Amino acid sequence: MTLITRIAAAVTLLAVVFPLASAHATENKGCTKKEFWSTLNACCLPIGGPPSPPPPPPQGSNCPPSTHYWGRKQGCCVPRNPPPENGPPPQCPKGWTWTSTVRRCEPIPTPPSNPPPTPSKYHGGNNHGNHGQHDNDNGGGDHDHGIGYNGHRQKRSAHWKSRSAPLCPTGLDACPISSMKSGDYECLDTTTELESCGGCSSIGAGQDCTTITGAWNVGCEQGSCKVYTCAGGYIRARDGKSCIPI
Repeated sequence: MTLITRIAAAVTLLAVVFPLASAHATENKGCTKKEFWSTLNACCLPIGGPPSPPPPPPQGSNCPPSTHYWGRKQGCCVPRNPPPENGPPPQCPKGWTWTSTVRRCEPIPTPPSNPPPTPSKYHGGNNHGNHGQHDNDNGGGDHDHGIGYNGHRQKRSAHWKSRSAPLCPTGLDACPISSMKSGDYECLDTTTELESCGGCSSIGAGQDCTTITGAWNVGCEQGSCKVYTCAGGYIRARDGKSCIPI
């Protein structure tokens, strides 16, 4: 090998190694061993999240519970661990969707409800007044019957409450809403419900799949949590139900 050939080979080697070293330095940006470089946020972030509880997101915003927290300085949700390479978007709580442009969870728009039905001529409004006048013309017999009808409806409601009827349709569980007043509940399919997988999490049953440490995307299949993707620094456990730090 001639001297010129050796010089050319050395230059080629430096051209390959130098960009790699530069890229590595750019990724670290002076981060400590307990931090990682976040390209999206252009800063070093603590691995696993901050040591003290972070502030709650502002009203109208939310963060993926197990993978992100609200970064006050960044003004958005920041990851607790490096995002997986070519991974899916982070998973927001139920009723929220991830908006990548502002890096936060935003409420899923609720479709407008149907307008209330038009009152019948026997219940309220001018028609009710006409009906009342008609009753008076007939000696009040129909008017008394109308009062009796209302009373009968109230008794039926009370009778229904006293019956031991199921609270939810078949296949759904009545889960108390812990944040609401006593007696309020929601009907959930605990075989697929992400935050009450296998049982009502509000009463300590089942599991909230969104709280699995290190999980990036999860699901609830037949009442059991399943991890699809782990954040950087974690690998899926063999049973697919958790993420193991590496």
